[in-house]
Amino acid sequence: MDDLALAFEAAVVGRSCRVERREADWMFDLRDNVGLAVGCHWRLVSADGIALTDEDDGQRFGLPAPVDAETNANELLAGATVSSATVDCLTADLCLRFSNGLRLDLLNNSSGYEGWQGGFDRDGNAVSIIAMGGGSLAYL
Repeated sequence: MDDLALAFEAAVVGRSCRVERREADWMFDLRDNVGLAVGCHWRLVSADGIALTDEDDGQRFGLPAPVDAETNANELLAGATVSSATVDCLTADLCLRFSNGLRLDLLNNSSGYEGWQGGFDRDGNAVSIIAMGGGSLAYL
């Protein structure tokens, strides 16, 4: 595996996560200039199954109000920290496992468009990891 992918995985471990719905994507803020800008599908998975996805945002599902995925994700992740991270170097999918048993999957779902971008610090230098369309990883 690419050493920058390993460095990214190591950089996110131990961090808390705050989710923000933006106009065209989602931000998963892992604090101290480490974060993920996500334009692909994501899901939070618990021991019971899929707890929440980006597709749930705004859906009613027979509820009195539409699902607010930003609020729900932040409630699910409250107090949890990243216990492990895995980048699939074939598909550029990302899996973050949290201390509360939840798992965040970023599913790179295009052969042409970038799925997500992560920013982190390596040896005092800002590095961006980009999940390219088709599954490759690029770095800036």
